[in-house]
Amino acid sequence: MQLNKKLLAIIGKRFPAIYDVIPHGPQGGVRVALNPQPLPPHELGAAVADEFVRHAWVAERGGLDMKALLRDLDDWCPTRPKIPRLPPWWGPFPEPEPRPEWFVDYHLGFAARLSAVATGTRLDETLDQAIDRSLAAIEAVKL
Repeated sequence: MQLNKKLLAIIGKRFPAIYDVIPHGPQGGVRVALNPQPLPPHELGAAVADEFVRHAWVAERGGLDMKALLRDLDDWCPTRPKIPRLPPWWGPFPEPEPRPEWFVDYHLGFAARLSAVATGTRLDETLDQAIDRSLAAIEAVKL
């Protein structure tokens, strides 16, 4: 939900306690947008896993074939030397050549988030395949 400064100022005049929730007043979130920082690798892996689950769920609900989603799994959880293909609006990628430890942390975050999802449907098979691929990528990394 996008709120503008004027609306927050009006709300703040009527209910000053709102500034207990928004500590810097109406301009609170703007400072973060000035200097976006890359996510730590395990958090990035978990965020990508969330998107993967969302796409898989929509594909299942739409009656689409999961094979198409699994063909793109190399974009979601790549093996070295490839890097994940992130949407351009996700912000900066940490490094042009991530270190092997970065990949291990990324895949641990990816696999951990997927393992927390249990749907009880055929979607579980797709998620299990993604977890297996991510664990294989971890084993392939030579530290």
